[in-house]
Amino acid sequence: MEAVSLDCPGSFPAGFEAVATPAFVYDERVIHRLLDYAAPLREGGRCGLLFAIKSFCFAAALRVMAPRLDGFAVSSLYEARLARGVVGDGASVHLTTPGFRGDEAGEIGSLCDYVSFNSLNHWDRYSGRLKHRVNCGLRVNPQLSFADDCRYDPCRPQSKLGMPLDDLADVMRDNPARLDGVRGLLVHSNCDSPDFGELRDTVERLESRVAGLLRRVEWVNLGGGYLFEEDGEPGRNFDALPEVIDSLRSRFGVRVFIEPGSGLIRAAGYIVASVLDIFQSGGASVAVLDTSVNHMPEVFEYGFRPDVAGAVQDNDGGDDDGGDNDDGGDGAGHRYLLAGCTCLAGDLFGVYRFPHKLSLGDKVVFRNAGSYTLVKASTFNGVALPSVYALDRRGDLILQSRPSFAEYAARWGLRNGEQE
Repeated sequence: MEAVSLDCPGSFPAGFEAVATPAFVYDERVIHRLLDYAAPLREGGRCGLLFAIKSFCFAAALRVMAPRLDGFAVSSLYEARLARGVVGDGASVHLTTPGFRGDEAGEIGSLCDYVSFNSLNHWDRYSGRLKHRVNCGLRVNPQLSFADDCRYDPCRPQSKLGMPLDDLADVMRDNPARLDGVRGLLVHSNCDSPDFGELRDTVERLESRVAGLLRRVEWVNLGGGYLFEEDGEPGRNFDALPEVIDSLRSRFGVRVFIEPGSGLIRAAGYIVASVLDIFQSGGASVAVLDTSVNHMPEVFEYGFRPDVAGAVQDNDGGDDDGGDNDDGGDGAGHRYLLAGCTCLAGDLFGVYRFPHKLSLGDKVVFRNAGSYTLVKASTFNGVALPSVYALDRRGDLILQSRPSFAEYAARWGLRNGEQE
């Protein structure tokens, strides 16, 4: 297949016409571009780079990333199994979870190299079972919020994510022996921020409260939650990241890790859909696609408005013109309410203006869909999950997986003989 260019937002790549929809496409070239931002941080062991597979965990893509990583960050036993299956013994696996289970401790200890316990209670209960074979630490909530939406804010009031920094400082003052054996600290305090200045603020707060503990530990994991790119440009205050890393290393002698998720995959993913129907409803042109917000759940859960290649979001809230509007101004184009194909009334992506009329069978490409799509996607209404394609570094589209009814049936307990 010919190389497919996705660099021009006003065009629909001809190569996508061959994609069986709904489809998820990850672009290996963009993955490598995003990894380039972090490459200088790894030189000479300056920083350990992990990828948080909670955002995206398709094994073939993880294998593409693995040679340029120091390991993977995971949040469950199954993710740990997946990560170890990808890297074998060649890289490290780091786990933190608020849902640590005692009956999984043995296997976690055999799969993971680092475990950051989410609370001091979990440290007291489980660290003794792991710390002789796993490098154990604590997750800390620095109690410094940046995210506007509390649903995304790891430092929200009454957060379940990490030991509050105030409490940690109290333990350091009143009973420091209780922290004996803590070898590292994990601080994950943001979500999808393009401003690394906020990371500097977080570390300064950590240093101001528990500098003594920082002098005792071996490593600090700065977590993720930051984007290397914003609209194709480097994130704001990007220089703050190497500055923070170098400062921690020089002042406290610790090894530093970062574990981006969206930062290494969001811009590299696309959801490709086909138009199944176009009809009028209440003055609007509704274009029904063969995908669903259940393939991009944050659209429904959090009101996220996805980017559509070759189209612009229409936020004027006015009545639609039936898809034939061309007013010659900023609103020029053909406006459609893009809808998913399930019976959920709110299965809607939003209103978009296209420079051309849509027809049945046309492809619609959602951009910046690399993170938290496949990992959260569901089969509501029995709508199949997307097929997965890789766009490799030569520009070839390669089918990696295609959903089957057998997989769907097995999930719901249908016996093999009943699947015909």
